[in-house]
Amino acid sequence: MDTVQQQAEAVSYAPAPPEEFCGREEERGRLSAIISRAEEQGQAVMISGPSGIGKSSLLSWLAHEVRGRPGGLPVPVLRAEVFDLPGMIFPAFRELVNDLRRYAAPGREGLREAIRYAGDVLEKYAAPVEPVGLLPKTGEEIVGIFARSPDVGYDRVCRAFGELLREIGREMAGTGRVAAILLDDVHLASHLDRRLLRDTVRDLPPGILLAFTCRREDGSGYIAICEELRDSRVQEVQLAGMGRNEIRELGEKRFDLAIDDAAAGILEETRNDPFGLVACFNALRRQGLAPSAGNIAGVLAGAGEPVALAFATLTGPERVLVEELCILNPPFPAPVVACMLRFTEADMIRGSGVLRKLPGAGYAFVHPLLQEYCRRELPDDARITLNARAADCFERTMHRLPGRLHALLSLACHSFYAREYGKAADLNLELGLRFSHREDYDTALVLTERAIASAEQIGDDLLLAAARRQDDLIREKIAGSTG
Repeated sequence: MDTVQQQAEAVSYAPAPPEEFCGREEERGRLSAIISRAEEQGQAVMISGPSGIGKSSLLSWLAHEVRGRPGGLPVPVLRAEVFDLPGMIFPAFRELVNDLRRYAAPGREGLREAIRYAGDVLEKYAAPVEPVGLLPKTGEEIVGIFARSPDVGYDRVCRAFGELLREIGREMAGTGRVAAILLDDVHLASHLDRRLLRDTVRDLPPGILLAFTCRREDGSGYIAICEELRDSRVQEVQLAGMGRNEIRELGEKRFDLAIDDAAAGILEETRNDPFGLVACFNALRRQGLAPSAGNIAGVLAGAGEPVALAFATLTGPERVLVEELCILNPPFPAPVVACMLRFTEADMIRGSGVLRKLPGAGYAFVHPLLQEYCRRELPDDARITLNARAADCFERTMHRLPGRLHALLSLACHSFYAREYGKAADLNLELGLRFSHREDYDTALVLTERAIASAEQIGDDLLLAAARRQDDLIREKIAGSTG
């Protein structure tokens, strides 16, 4: 095999920076036209495609394009992402509002008031099961110390967020500017988040561009989202695999590699998604190989799915980090990550090529496929051990965590999967009741079913009867709301 003399650092699996974005000329042309139309009439667009196809990278390019439009004046480009943790309602929308606060300068009193009001309403609606004060150390004491649900209904949330967008649109009016609201991974959103997205899309004011990404795969929620948005004005930009010219451009821009036609042809047939291409080129770098057709065929032979090749190209410390943290639900609180890894936060930032810092005090992996793959491959005994460590870390650091609801839901989850059924039964049952009260029946049912399984494991007949009664009531409410 032909080789190269120098090995460079691996390229990150995080979304490509806009200056390194490759190909997608037709899709970029469609998005540019949508941006222009948003000046006169609010526009909504969904960027869809399978995992690893480059949806988040195209969203980053879109943000860059909006900021770079002629005029010279700054525009709000607000971005948030959805994470997969049942029960977390409106966290991405709340992050958008927090981001907007940094844009609203003194003197814009109408906008500042709309931001304040929308933020207040979102917080009140989303946190009816937040605990009061600092949480104690033990699970028995945690149960039952929840704040009372405030009297804030969904309609009030929808009106407040809609008025906020109209106020932003008024700021943009007559300036030739467009404000962008960007949401990543909407397929992970709760039904309430999707409802707010649907209602927002139907009444977008001029000057507003709302763009979001959605994974287009079986079981991802894509079909349900399309059905919910069927009568709205959402346009869809579907991403497919890259052609050989786009593959050559990616190799040159991101890896400084000259890819010949034969090599590009192999990749076009076998690894034409950006994630798979980055994994292949990183593997060539790790092995010091030139990007010839023969070397590429050799690297891909027996590699399996792209994420398996990507995981194999990580350094030893990076693989350990992914394995140790894969059972956590993002965003990972910094104190919990430090506890799990026995690191300081400075060590995490300095030594990781697979973690990324989120706004605030949390972390996530640079690409969700790495976490999904490692979580899927975990042996049962390792899964139990890691969940037990995570539950312990959440309890140890609870007094330092800003997101109390996220912490409680994580603790309930990890306790259950660690088979600490005594604690899991009480906590999941109590949380299930609280979520039922706020009419989040999907989450309530998941939590209550965990309580039932836990009560069966510990042989507590009274607790089991209570959990089954709660399960029946939730199912009756679901049937009633469906009817």
